[in-house]
Amino acid sequence: MTKRSFFSNNAFSFWLISALVALAFNLRSPLTAIPPIVNEIRVALHLSAATAGLLTSIPILCFGLLTPLASLLINRTSLKFSIVLTLLGCILGILIRASGSFAGLLSGTFIIGIALTIGNIVSLLIIARDFPRKSHIITGIYTSALNIGTMLSSALTPILAHYWGWQLALISWVDLALLALGLWSVVFLFEKKLPPQTEIPSDSDTQKATSKILLSDNKTKQLFHRQLVQLLVISFAAHLCVYYGLTAWIPSFLRQVNKMDASAAGGAAALFQILALLGSFGIPLLGKHFSGAFLIQTIALCWLVTPVGLLFMPQLWVLWLVLGGFASGGGFTIIFTMVIQFAHNLDDNRRISSIVQGVGYIFASSSPLIVGVLHQFHNNWLFAFLFLSASALPLLWTGFKLKKVEGYYLTIEK
Repeated sequence: MTKRSFFSNNAFSFWLISALVALAFNLRSPLTAIPPIVNEIRVALHLSAATAGLLTSIPILCFGLLTPLASLLINRTSLKFSIVLTLLGCILGILIRASGSFAGLLSGTFIIGIALTIGNIVSLLIIARDFPRKSHIITGIYTSALNIGTMLSSALTPILAHYWGWQLALISWVDLALLALGLWSVVFLFEKKLPPQTEIPSDSDTQKATSKILLSDNKTKQLFHRQLVQLLVISFAAHLCVYYGLTAWIPSFLRQVNKMDASAAGGAAALFQILALLGSFGIPLLGKHFSGAFLIQTIALCWLVTPVGLLFMPQLWVLWLVLGGFASGGGFTIIFTMVIQFAHNLDDNRRISSIVQGVGYIFASSSPLIVGVLHQFHNNWLFAFLFLSASALPLLWTGFKLKKVEGYYLTIEK
């Protein structure tokens, strides 16, 4: 390949998407590496079920509480700095988490939570900045990469733990972060070599170019914009409550109820994650024929059925994981496609993403812990999984309320 073609726009897009995918691999896989081997960690460190639930809840709580600070950091520094900080933090947290002590486990998990909080926002800003006309497709690819990363960690961690022990199994996921750092180094090199006319506009340039839109907003538009943000916050919070509750406890549920061994339960958890590809790619296709509000209602119904189905007909677990997988990938894709589609500009996108993720993750952080407490208190899964099913009801409600708001936005775009 010649130097000219190596630094062409098409080549840059290829490397940028590849780097974005590699970044996405790291944004959930450190979290889903824990549930398949949580029993081994509990035995090694003498943890209760409720305490083990903290290992999933802490990063999600970081997503909620630290999202405003992460958004401010990105605004004060740059996307490049934030990407590097995300990946270096991920590497450091993974290494400390596997130190073998309870203090190291918690502190490493906290560092991972901080790093991934920054990555959650910066990845969506990259999509909005560099792929504004293909945001639904790139968001689908990004969501799929999130799920592939979680699938890999869910499936391979118990196998690695069987041969190497749980500590080395957790450390092995540093490789994904190192891969992402290498790919982003290529992207940063591209940005320096691109011709002047193809340079990527800065955040401030993007904001100045579209500031007139914000100044011309009337009261009606402001009202609908506030309603949109509020409904997306509720939607994301409900979606995450069910998703993280299931992600944290599906392996333990299947090991106890269906008598699976650790590897089989980990494989089932991996299947749940990879089935999210159905939603990640299916929602953009369905979005050509159905409204976003209708798709959110559909996702809510899938989430309502999945925990109840697992509870009362666990022998059909594959069917319920198909429905849950579709909801998992589809929910994230449709919610943040709407954020990108209806945000005024890149800065407005950052603010909305910060609010939606901040509040959503705060509520979702309690879900794995609540499920663990309910399971431990009642010594069964009935109330724990009914709680998850009930958590989908607000999502169904927002689907109906979003119909009017979405209709307004689509009208003013014409």
